Amino acid sequence: MVLSENDMEGCPTDLVSAARQAALDRGHAGEDEYVITLGRSLVEPFLTYSSRRDLREKAFAAWTSRGELSEERDNLAIATQILKLRKRQAELMGYGTFAEFQTADTMAQNPDAVKKLLLNVWERAKESAKRERSCLEEFVAESGETLDGGVMPFDWRYYAEKVRKANYDFDESELKPYLSLDSVTNAIFDVSGKLFGLKYRKVDVQAYHPDVTVYEVRKEEGGEDRLVSLFLADNYARQFKSSGAW
Repeated sequence: MVLSENDMEGCPTDLVSAARQAALDRGHAGEDEYVITLGRSLVEPFLTYSSRRDLREKAFAAWTSRGELSEERDNLAIATQILKLRKRQAELMGYGTFAEFQTADTMAQNPDAVKKLLLNVWERAKESAKRERSCLEEFVAESGETLDGGVMPFDWRYYAEKVRKANYDFDESELKPYLSLDSVTNAIFDVSGKLFGLKYRKVDVQAYHPDVTVYEVRKEEGGEDRLVSLFLADNYARQFKSSGAW
């Protein structure tokens, strides 16, 4: 979704900068061009902070139907084939369904246990969602706003953030400076060092992308400083990379 700077109204500066970089990465070099992709690192903050309800609706509709946007990427036939192969795999291993095969060596043991857990969580989650919706509707009413159709799914994150700020004086954007990448990385290294005795040392090794930082993971055993593994820290979102960054 290509936007102008005015379309980014309400968004924090870090999101505006990220949208500008996303535009440049995709060949939108105009001075007033910003791009919100369907990756979580961009679309979720946009849904949280954008004061443009029409654009939140547009972004949410595209995000929740992203698997239907391009006929060239229609993978229904592939998904069908995967299901058939999974069924065949389960049968070869002596199971009636792939779900039985998949859960046999897990804590759940069987699909029924998984279903029971999910339904239990689902009922509790629905009650929690109802309470949160009531809070959002109450906030909208008290602020004097009128929303066509009431609080819609594309409004949820936006007003949830408003409620957090109003009720708890909590602003996620103000927390971010305390959670810089270097600070979080050092904290993770410190915790793993205390728990498992691991030490990390950055090494000058060319990885598969310039964004990747390579560390040696070392541990002292029997008086010897031993190399355990290499840790590749690939922290930044980029085009064609899984949005989960795993």
